[in-house]
Amino acid sequence: MKRFGLRALSLLIVLALAGCGGLWKPSRSTTVNAPTFPQPEGAVLPQPKEPPTPLPPPVSENATFRLVGGAAQYRIGVGDVLDLTVMRGAAPDKIQATVRPDGKIFVLLTEIAVDGLTANEAASAVKRELATFFRNPQVEVQVKEFHSKKIRVFGAVGVATRASSSLLPLTGRTSLLEAIGKAGGFHANAEMEKVRVTRADGKAYTVNMYRFMQEGDAGLDFILDAGDTVFVPELVKGAEQRVYLIGEVKAPGPVPYIPRLTMGQLIAQVGGWTDGALYEEAAVIRARPDVTEILTVDLRQLLLEGNKRIDQYLLPNDIVFVPRTKIASWNAFISQILPTFNLANQPLSTVLQIKAIQDLND
Repeated sequence: MKRFGLRALSLLIVLALAGCGGLWKPSRSTTVNAPTFPQPEGAVLPQPKEPPTPLPPPVSENATFRLVGGAAQYRIGVGDVLDLTVMRGAAPDKIQATVRPDGKIFVLLTEIAVDGLTANEAASAVKRELATFFRNPQVEVQVKEFHSKKIRVFGAVGVATRASSSLLPLTGRTSLLEAIGKAGGFHANAEMEKVRVTRADGKAYTVNMYRFMQEGDAGLDFILDAGDTVFVPELVKGAEQRVYLIGEVKAPGPVPYIPRLTMGQLIAQVGGWTDGALYEEAAVIRARPDVTEILTVDLRQLLLEGNKRIDQYLLPNDIVFVPRTKIASWNAFISQILPTFNLANQPLSTVLQIKAIQDLND
């Protein structure tokens, strides 16, 4: 079906271009997207609207760590193995202790509660208790083995997607991206925009990790806690988001869609246009439920003159078209390519809305 669709698309493009030359005039009298263009210099281009992601507020501490002097310190818990060094004479005592279910450890002559304490706080607690028996003891504590706080990561991570989960210990402040890295990283077919985190109390959150990695949005730096479960979904076969590049370009065909992909980036990504391209009248064809919107963009201004103000953020299923000749009738053109793109589950309407995207200062 895909092979047939691409061949049919190529044939239809050739037929459309053969019959539409010479009569098209620049659509300067049509609606200009005034709220968006022209952009002031240095402005951030608009981006596709995304539904808000209901994430918890940023945390400075949780059950796994706390901030001490601006640094994250691990909270000791039941099952953790501690290495202690106690100085009460000329030679140090090297002691290994496991935190018992009651949250205590046994050191020399006494028991000390350490559950929930940092290593430095545990050392101070042990020192206070030992001071009853020894003069001015000195104590150091380090966590040797982390067993008390764990998370599960499963789904499209590692070299192969995993049906079973990976149980990972938390050793301090751990972000979602760090945890996925420890589990093997994102699989090539991971749906990074919909990573799911389920907390121990049952609350679940969807995190757009692609946006975090691309933009460094600190608001998406999700910090994990003990008992969290992380699921990285796999893209459903055949449901990958795409944009379509047709006409006089060096590498026509479907291209994987990524958030914030612009028309200019896409053209540059495929190596530009052919010698026969009428690049001043390129267009984005965007299907909506009741209308097909056509945004005409002068690639000469955009890519050769660097006028970023007329660039366009693309949406899934957009068609980017670079013609060979002027299009006399967009209605006729859309009608001819309609069958192919309807087969590709991208319905196009013959009701058109044409916008000439141009710098009003030219």
